[in-house]
Amino acid sequence: MVVSWFLGLGSLVPWNSLLTIGDYYYDLFPRYHPARVLTLVYQPFAFGTTAILAYNEAKIDTRKRNLVGYILFFLCTLGLLVLDIATSGKGGIGNYIGICVFVACFGVADGLVQGGMVGDLSFMCPELIQSYFAGLAASGALTATLSVISGCLIFLSVSMYSPVCIDLPQTTNCEVLLLDDKAYPP
Repeated sequence: MVVSWFLGLGSLVPWNSLLTIGDYYYDLFPRYHPARVLTLVYQPFAFGTTAILAYNEAKIDTRKRNLVGYILFFLCTLGLLVLDIATSGKGGIGNYIGICVFVACFGVADGLVQGGMVGDLSFMCPELIQSYFAGLAASGALTATLSVISGCLIFLSVSMYSPVCIDLPQTTNCEVLLLDDKAYPP
């Protein structure tokens, strides 16, 4: 049960993480509408892969299909990180096309994994399907929780170590309040 839960978790965490960092992509590519385009790139590849594999189901080894899907998830996630680090987080059409290629690979990986895992789990033990789908649901909750935690940490780091300017009514100038030195205005 635990293993199938982790397999469900692992099959959607990459895509949920990619959607969560949409604000970052909007900063890098403000003219290209990344949240809309990335979803439109992802869906045809996921649907097309699922349709092709459903049609040719009798000829395909499902376990190899699952392994290839999870390996592709890993390689695409690693590729996105390498692309961002190699380009120093700069925008541009070349970087955007690279991200779109990785998103298309996410769609192919999702098409490989989703049907294969449900099919394999239903043949093994039908009760495992429930824990697999619980892992799918938990991936969204985990990604959202990590996003909130990272946002709070960024907020705290910025607010703790940067000077804050306070305009007091009785003074004509703006006095600085440093939170880390405990220097409060008079």
